[in-house]
Amino acid sequence: MVQEFSASDVTIVTVSYNSTDALAQMLPTLPADSPVVIVNNAGRDGDELDLMAKSRPHTRVLHNDRNLGFGEGCNKGVRAVETEFVFLLNPDTQIEENTLPALIAAAGRYEGMAAFNPRIAFQDGKPHFKRRSVLLPRSQWLPRGWPEAECDVPVLAGSAIFAHTKVLRQVQFDPRIFLYHEDDDWSLRLVNGGGRLIFVPDAHITHLSGQSSGRRPEVAKFKGFHLGRSRIFAMERHKRPFARARSILHALGQLLLPITWGSARKRAKAVGFYIGVRYPTKFYGDVSEIPPQVFHMPGWKLRRELKRLVHQSMAAPRALYDIWFRTKVHDAVQRKHIKRSMGQVPRGDRVAIYLVYARNGLLPSHKASITHIRESGYAPFVISNLPLSEVDQAYLADNTWQFLSRPNLGYDFGGYREGFMSLVSEIYDLEYVAFLNDSSWFPVPGAQNWLEQAEALGVDYAGAATSFGIPRVPRDQYQTIQWDYDTSLSEFHYCSYAILVGKNMLRDKRYHRFWATYVLSEKKNKVVRRGEMGMSRFAIDTGFTHGATYDMRTLPEQLDKCTDDELQHYAHNMVFLGEWIMKEVLDNVLPSIDTHRSAADRQETIKLILATAARFGISYVLPEFLHKHHQFPFVKKSPLSIYQGDSDVMYAFSKTLEGPNGRIIQDEMEMIRRSKGFQTDVPPAVHAPKLNA
Repeated sequence: MVQEFSASDVTIVTVSYNSTDALAQMLPTLPADSPVVIVNNAGRDGDELDLMAKSRPHTRVLHNDRNLGFGEGCNKGVRAVETEFVFLLNPDTQIEENTLPALIAAAGRYEGMAAFNPRIAFQDGKPHFKRRSVLLPRSQWLPRGWPEAECDVPVLAGSAIFAHTKVLRQVQFDPRIFLYHEDDDWSLRLVNGGGRLIFVPDAHITHLSGQSSGRRPEVAKFKGFHLGRSRIFAMERHKRPFARARSILHALGQLLLPITWGSARKRAKAVGFYIGVRYPTKFYGDVSEIPPQVFHMPGWKLRRELKRLVHQSMAAPRALYDIWFRTKVHDAVQRKHIKRSMGQVPRGDRVAIYLVYARNGLLPSHKASITHIRESGYAPFVISNLPLSEVDQAYLADNTWQFLSRPNLGYDFGGYREGFMSLVSEIYDLEYVAFLNDSSWFPVPGAQNWLEQAEALGVDYAGAATSFGIPRVPRDQYQTIQWDYDTSLSEFHYCSYAILVGKNMLRDKRYHRFWATYVLSEKKNKVVRRGEMGMSRFAIDTGFTHGATYDMRTLPEQLDKCTDDELQHYAHNMVFLGEWIMKEVLDNVLPSIDTHRSAADRQETIKLILATAARFGISYVLPEFLHKHHQFPFVKKSPLSIYQGDSDVMYAFSKTLEGPNGRIIQDEMEMIRRSKGFQTDVPPAVHAPKLNA
C-alpha cells in the first residue's frame, strides 16, 4: 500500500542572515500545516525572527552564535527536521499553491536517492534555472529556459531543493563551502553516489533574487568574495582544469568591464570576487570582517599581481608541455648526464631504491636506513635529488650497490622512475624491488622489519599503509563515519614512502610502460595523483594482488580494545597537519568528552579518532598508536615542521623511543624544530596524561 503524504509531512528549512523582510513575504505563501525551521546565521534580527515564529504555528528558530555559511546552516536545519520530507528554500522565495503536492507526487515516482527542483522564476517571470555550472564540462550544459517536461538535470539550484529527509542527512552540504557553489558541489556528490536530480515543471516558485540579505556594496563585496573563494574550492575538488588561472582571468575580465565601474555595488562585487579567487585560503565570516578598501594597490604590488597573472596564464601551455614533451626531453637530454656510481655491496635478487633529499648532507637517519636495508638482504640503490658531497659519495661507495644524484624533477616519483629505468635490463634477475624514501624515519626502535613483513604478505604490490580508502565525512560530523573500506575510491592509494613490488609485476610489460610513459612534473599535486595514486591504481586495475602490512580495516576493532586511558590519550594527541578547521573541531569537541565517564563518550571518542584517521591518513594521525600496538616501523617527518601542536606531539613521542636509533630520531626532530623556531629544550605539555611505559 502506497503511503499518502501531505503538506504536514514537509518541513520548510530556510537560512536567514538579516532576512526578516524577505521572510515576511515568504511565510504567508507556505501551507499553514507545514512545519518551518528558520536557521538564524548570527543575523542582527534574532528578536524579530522569534516574534515572527510565534505568530505562525509549527515554526521555530535555531540561533547560531556565528555565521556558519549557507550550506552548514541548511545542514543544521535538516538535523532538526522530524518529517518525511524537507524543502530547502531561500528566504527570498514564494511558493504557489500547487508546489508541495507536485513535489510530493514526484518523490513518489522515484526510488532511492533523488532530489528535486521546482520550476523557479524571477519576479519578472523569466526562468531561474541552473542549466550549467563551472563544475561541469560544456557538453553537459542544458539549453536556456526550463525543460518542457519532467527530466533529469545535471545540477540543482540551491534556492529550492526538495528531497526525503534521509537523503539530505546522508549527503550533506560541505561546511567548508561558506556561500555559493555549495549546491553544485552537493549535486555532483549526490549523482556520483548513485542519486538523481529531477526537474519538476508542475511545481512553481518565485525567487526575489538578492533580497534575502540586502543590496549594499559591502554585502555585494562579501558575497563576491565567497563566490570566488567557493569557485576555486569546488573546481579543484571536482578536478576542473586550470581552476585558478581561469578564475583569475575571469575576475580580471569582470573588473575591466565599463558596466562594473559604473555601479558601486557591481564594483564592490567584482573586487570581492577577485580577492576570493586570488586568495582562496583567506576567510571572512561576516560583512564587517572583509577589508573596506574598494580597490587600492600600490604600483609594486600591481606589477607583482600582473607578473603572477602571466605566470598563471602559462599554466595551460606548461601542462601541455609536461604531458607531451617533458619526459621525452628529460630522457633524451638530461638523463644522459646523470652520473651513476657503483658501490661495494653485491646486488643479489632484491634491490631497494632509496630516495633521499639531503639538504644538509646524509644524516645519521639516512645511514641507519641504508644499514637496515642492507642487513635485511636488499641491495641499497640510493638516489639523491640533490648533489652529493665527496664525503657522502665515499660513504655510499662503501655501503650501497649503486648511487646517483639527479635534478629534483618529479620529486620522489621522478627518483623512483630513474631507479626503475636503471634496473630494466636486470629486472628478470630480481625477485623484489622496494621503493623507499626519506619522508619517514625508519626503522623505528622496537618495530618489526617491514621488508620481511611485506614479503610475507605474498602479494604483487605491498605497502606499509593506505590512505583514503574510507569515505570521509565533514569534520564536525565525525559521528556519522562508516568504516567501509573501499579500494575503488578515486583517491585511494598505498602510501609511497614504502612500497614493495614482486616479480610478477616487475616483469610485466604493462608495468614497464607505466614507468616509461610516466609524466614528470614539477607540481607536487600532479606527482601525488600520477605517481602515488597512479601506481596504486595501476596495480589494482590490472589485476595484481595487493595489500598493506598495516590493515586499515582493523582500526575500529583495535581502538575498541584500547583502555579508556589509551583512547583519551590518543584522541588528545592526534596529528592533523595543522589544518585550522580540524583544530577548531577538536578544540570544541575534546573538552566535552571523557572516555572514563560513559560508554557513549567512549564510542564518540572512537568515532572522532576514526574520522580524523580517514581524513588525514593513519600514518600521520596516530604515530604512537601504530608503534605501540603494531610495531609500525615508520614515523613521518613533515608534521614536525608544519604546526607547533603537531610538532609537540611528535617530539613527545620521540622521547619514548629507545636505543641509538631512538636518539637519532629525537636529535633530528630537535634540529627540525629549532629551524622552525619551535621550543626544543623541554618536553612539551600535552592535553592528556602520558601513557605509562
